[in-house]
Amino acid sequence: MSNAVRYAAVDTKIRALEGRLLSDTDYNVLLEKQTVPDIIHYLEQTDYRHVFAGMDEQSLHREGIEVRLRRYAVDKLIRLRHYFRGNYSKFLSVLLMRFEVEDLKILIRAIHTDRDYIDSPHALVYIGRYGDLDFQRLSASGSFPELVEHLKGTPYYRYLVPLTQGEKSRFQVEMSLDLAYVSIFKRCLELLTREEQQKVLQITGIKADLQNLQWIYRGKKFYHLPPDILLNYSISFGGRLDNAAIRELCYSKDVSGVADHLKESRYRFLFQHDRTRDLFMERRISRYLYYRLLEFKRKSSMDIVAIIVYFDLLDFEIRDIITIMENIRYHNENPDQIKRYLIREL
Repeated sequence: MSNAVRYAAVDTKIRALEGRLLSDTDYNVLLEKQTVPDIIHYLEQTDYRHVFAGMDEQSLHREGIEVRLRRYAVDKLIRLRHYFRGNYSKFLSVLLMRFEVEDLKILIRAIHTDRDYIDSPHALVYIGRYGDLDFQRLSASGSFPELVEHLKGTPYYRYLVPLTQGEKSRFQVEMSLDLAYVSIFKRCLELLTREEQQKVLQITGIKADLQNLQWIYRGKKFYHLPPDILLNYSISFGGRLDNAAIRELCYSKDVSGVADHLKESRYRFLFQHDRTRDLFMERRISRYLYYRLLEFKRKSSMDIVAIIVYFDLLDFEIRDIITIMENIRYHNENPDQIKRYLIREL
């Protein structure tokens, strides 16, 4: 099958999948529900109909629901990968590694907090279901250094092994995993055509900028990290913020200095709402990216970008579903208040 024919089939499939994303009407119906079971009963009438099969109402805790929703996203990407061979199949495998990274973060947290949580691979989205990582060996690790040793021979090992010496925060460990994924992703861009690389870099450049800004802001305000640590864990990915700009932000005296550096940039909106900056920064970042992705969606067809955009949009939708459920669970049943926390603007 030629690339043109293969992409025609995938493009048709992607358009069909996009048509199954929740509509604004669906969102508004979910916002009117009074209980989590009510939300699930409604979702069972949508493309999420099989997600909650066999799940009784007594087990509707956040972690179980979130795992099922994210497995739904993984399974869709796995099925799409079957349309491809060679370099494109390898590239889609790299996209899947983002789920593997999140599972590794869960395993690392569980070693220090709640080992019962990792007694079963049902707690994870990807590891134990797909990929080459051995769930049994990783979950049996008695310490972080032991888990890292079990990752020897994987792409993650060299990023984590320096952190086994001395006391390192979980935050630093998780940032190292994120950097590992970014580095692997950058190297695998060569699997794509030059035109596709340029398009993908536009998207990832925006993501890197926003992730860096959130990291630098939080690192300064909540963790009081020194500039060299902030710089070492920042992502270099060719966005609007080049290495010189990132360095300048990291070495700003405080959060106000960061805001001052950005007051003429396209990202100044992150720092223009003093009263709600901390609470809504992540939502503003996600919402900005959501609408940029919609722009890419309108412009992209018959290339790998359509798949990347679809899965990012699906990820945002799943995060919104979880946000609605959590607000209802804790008795914030005012739809207008819940809307403030959503990524999609209604």
